Amino acid sequence: VMASSLLFDFGGSDYKPVAGALVRVGWMKLFQRTLFTLQHAGISQILTLVGQEEQSLRALIDGDARLHAMIRWLPVREFPPLDPQTWETLANEVKGSCLILGCHMVFAPSLIQLLREVGREGQAVVAVGRPGEAGWSGNPGVVMRADPHTGGHIPRVVFWDRQSDRPAEFDEDQGLARAADLVVLPARLLGISGSWSTPETSPIRLALEQAAAEGVVQTLSASSHAYQDARGVEGLQKAEHTLFRSLQSVDGTLDGVVDRYVNRKVSRPLSRLFMQLRCPPNVITLLSMIIGLGGAACFAKGSYAGGIAGALLFQLAVIIDCCDGEVARLTFTESPLGQALDLVSDNIVHVAVFAGIAWGAYQENLTSSGYLPLLLGGIAVFSTGVSLWCVDRVKSLKGNTVRWRLMRQADRTRFDFILRHVANRDFSIVVLVCACLGVLPWFLWLVAAGTSVFAAMMAWSLYRASCVHQS
Repeated sequence: VMASSLLFDFGGSDYKPVAGALVRVGWMKLFQRTLFTLQHAGISQILTLVGQEEQSLRALIDGDARLHAMIRWLPVREFPPLDPQTWETLANEVKGSCLILGCHMVFAPSLIQLLREVGREGQAVVAVGRPGEAGWSGNPGVVMRADPHTGGHIPRVVFWDRQSDRPAEFDEDQGLARAADLVVLPARLLGISGSWSTPETSPIRLALEQAAAEGVVQTLSASSHAYQDARGVEGLQKAEHTLFRSLQSVDGTLDGVVDRYVNRKVSRPLSRLFMQLRCPPNVITLLSMIIGLGGAACFAKGSYAGGIAGALLFQLAVIIDCCDGEVARLTFTESPLGQALDLVSDNIVHVAVFAGIAWGAYQENLTSSGYLPLLLGGIAVFSTGVSLWCVDRVKSLKGNTVRWRLMRQADRTRFDFILRHVANRDFSIVVLVCACLGVLPWFLWLVAAGTSVFAAMMAWSLYRASCVHQS
């Protein structure tokens, strides 16, 4: 990790620190975000080439229990970026290939995982993008020109002073792929650059050109992996927008229709507010539960106004419930405790809402419906409890790797489907519509039937999986 400079734009023979590692994006400093993203992608050993801000960067991560990767600090006064001996020393430290990156951008862990996968084959790999592509902002002085014979890309590295005229290479084709500060290089290429370097030439550039000459360089598009350069005011705004937009790809496979198109649209600004207030995700989860329980109390009054108030509070609780996961992912504070708390609090609210609607309907129609609302509410509450127990059993099965692999693929697929949809809250809109129409007792029929079918499906799936395992 080059915390104080760019990979290519060193600005000549004089080392010039690049502000960025201490800039806050998404309520985390870029240096922290880079380290946590690398760790999330499976990187466990990180060498940090750092300048005069070393003490500030150290203070950011000292005592942070979330960071498990091993960090080594390499001061630039001892390891200048333009000195070939720096990279020869690093080459001796690396077995196989190493990822070299700057610290002025945001990106998804999936990009690092892909770079690692391709780089394992001994290839040099460069993350690239094209100007205007998904807000792309790459290195203006490094382009990758297409190879007419193979259709791939070879490095066409062009350095230019930003105060001088643009070179002809850039005027020929504005669509040339430009390199990001994310490069994978085999250790052998890092070690050879010193034999033919010049004082003002980046050793990384020379290593890339050698890889191109050997035909062992590949390019990967970074634009589809939430990459965004964060330099400048506009870059910071785009980077934060990119972070929130990247949540859609994570949450989209788990969300229902209402969550995806309604709740998430409202939860994003609230998540920004919670992060500004430095509110931990578990506190947000508890806040959502309290609001949901307040909605259940309103339902229990049995009046039309109480039903409207309860439905609105329940909808607000559902929206805030989206925020805890968003904040956790953006601040790398996800934890098994948080996931368990989220699941339990969701079901507590569900049980309370079902019970509140049932009691309110019973109070409102004391003579006409008798105990039917209480019966329907009881079925919904019982089925929700059974579903929660089944979910706990399924998670235990997934935790047992051997037993999980012995299951049939159909059973594993069914369990994955169940886990994805157990916390689905699309029915919150149905509750709101029923409350507005004054027909909340009708909702009890729907929820009693739906929760019963879901619980029965989960219990039957567990029974079948158990029978197959015993046989």
